[in-house]
Amino acid sequence: MRRLADRLVRLIAKAATLGWFRAVEVTGLERIPRTGPALLVANHHGGFVDPALLVATVPRPVRFLAMASLFRIVPLRPLLAFAGAIPVHRARDANGAGAGLPGNLDAFDASFAHLRDGGAIGIFPEGEASDEAHLLPIRTGAARIALGAHSRGAMGLRIVPVGLIYEDKQRARSRAYVRVGDPIELDSDLAKNPSVPPDETDRDAVASLTSTIEARLADAALDFQSAEQRSALRLAANVALRWEHRDPRGRPPVGEVERLADRLSEAPASEEESVRAAAIEYRETLAGAGVSDAVVAPGAGEALLRRSRLGWLLTLALAPLAAIGLVANAVPVVAVFAVGRRPMPPVTHATAKFLTAIVLFPANWALLRWFVFDATSHPWLLTLALGPVCGLAALWCVGRAIRARRARLGLRRLAAASGLVEDLRARRAHLVDTVRAARSGPTRETDDRRGKHGAGSLDQQP
Repeated sequence: MRRLADRLVRLIAKAATLGWFRAVEVTGLERIPRTGPALLVANHHGGFVDPALLVATVPRPVRFLAMASLFRIVPLRPLLAFAGAIPVHRARDANGAGAGLPGNLDAFDASFAHLRDGGAIGIFPEGEASDEAHLLPIRTGAARIALGAHSRGAMGLRIVPVGLIYEDKQRARSRAYVRVGDPIELDSDLAKNPSVPPDETDRDAVASLTSTIEARLADAALDFQSAEQRSALRLAANVALRWEHRDPRGRPPVGEVERLADRLSEAPASEEESVRAAAIEYRETLAGAGVSDAVVAPGAGEALLRRSRLGWLLTLALAPLAAIGLVANAVPVVAVFAVGRRPMPPVTHATAKFLTAIVLFPANWALLRWFVFDATSHPWLLTLALGPVCGLAALWCVGRAIRARRARLGLRRLAAASGLVEDLRARRAHLVDTVRAARSGPTRETDDRRGKHGAGSLDQQP
């Protein structure tokens, strides 16, 4: 029964991420063992999107530790139970008295048993979702679970850091990058002290392992100093890669963008500051002109024309399906849009929209099946075709039309403003030059949060 539930959870997660993201790039997946005990530790910057993305990309069932407070949310309770989530209590959720913390003994015992049986546990060791550009301080729970399970016979246990990186976590149909770092193998600790292996009560061992987990997770997850630095270096990476690829309308792979942004963050301070200043200056000029970098590059107009011909042919071909998809999915689409209009922090925004989508879209399709197509000869086939399939066609057509319209408006603004194109292209070329200078020079020594044994330099191709 559990195996069937795991398959269904994975299917739901794959379907949800397929609809939510335009593309998901994964590197280092071979570092996750297909069998044997594994503890996956991931950064927590996407709220409820994070576990869904992990389940969809990791090639084995994973049971997650989830805050006990989530089980009190009525719509989430059956979903968490079906996914086999293990509730954990936080001291601050018990009115500061820690009254709920004894319940964590059950959570630890369940985790120990699952790992000892060769299963995989997922945990977000920061303890809460965050909008910061860097990791929050790592808590000791992951290290305690790993040491406790290993001392109880979970031989071959690996702690695998996983970085979850979002192009724009608040926006549906953006892109995501899953970066799997170098695993930590606990059997080497047992070899050093085979008679008395450390367990979760060994404070020195817990502190040491927590520090190692923090360093490797910071490396895998890309740890920037600030949101401003992250935004500027991502823009610089996008511009430089679009220049190198000689594709003015292309979108560089999200993994390449993040690896280059990480490389730039590790450049000597003076060069990193030069890149950041050039990127901010270029971004402000773009914003003042109301255009994007994709229309500034030489040849952008010709590239748009070439792609428009094929794009509009595909759009016309898919238009009937898209129209049906819009009508069939109108209610959940409006609901997700309405939720997105409410002011809230980005991570809460992402969670609210994602949960609204994964609840209302299947409910909408179920209503189509039982109240619209029930009398037909193939109700499930019609529901699948008119709901998810036509819905994806609508997403593609609407997204393509919006991007094409923005590009045309941008090109018109550039054509109407005398001297603007030359100024933007000069600033763009200057930005590319500063990126090249930073890439060609040595990188700074990584700080303690990065560590010397992290997931590897992200400027290397996977």
